[in-house]
Amino acid sequence: MQAEETGEGEVLATVETDTIETEANGLACACPLGTEYQAGLCYPLCRPGYDGNGPACIAQCARGYVDVGVMCVRNPHIISADTKSCPWYNKCGLGSSCSKCPNGYINDGCTCRLPYHHYQKGMYFRAGSAPKCSTY
Repeated sequence: MQAEETGEGEVLATVETDTIETEANGLACACPLGTEYQAGLCYPLCRPGYDGNGPACIAQCARGYVDVGVMCVRNPHIISADTKSCPWYNKCGLGSSCSKCPNGYINDGCTCRLPYHHYQKGMYFRAGSAPKCSTY
């Protein structure tokens, strides 16, 4: 437990937050194994791929996506198509299948386009319980 002096000779207890063990007013509190301390309660750990924020477990964004709060966003991306097997008179392969793009890209002839995409993050809730406290 840490103490802070008020300047008037009075000593106040300080509370360490967002840790497994907290101390305040002569109490030592801890959360059971397999739980985490957040916002004054012990919560079960979130499933893999989710981050805990109090009672909510919120999904992490998939690789290649940007976290924008409750949504995950993938910005559009355009690259050159592989047109080396296309004839000289139809270099972009329009109307044929000689222009090639990587998986997931849309073939536009001379270019390959990964379109804009967004999705809402998954979320579920967990119940919190009071930490176990004892005097020291």
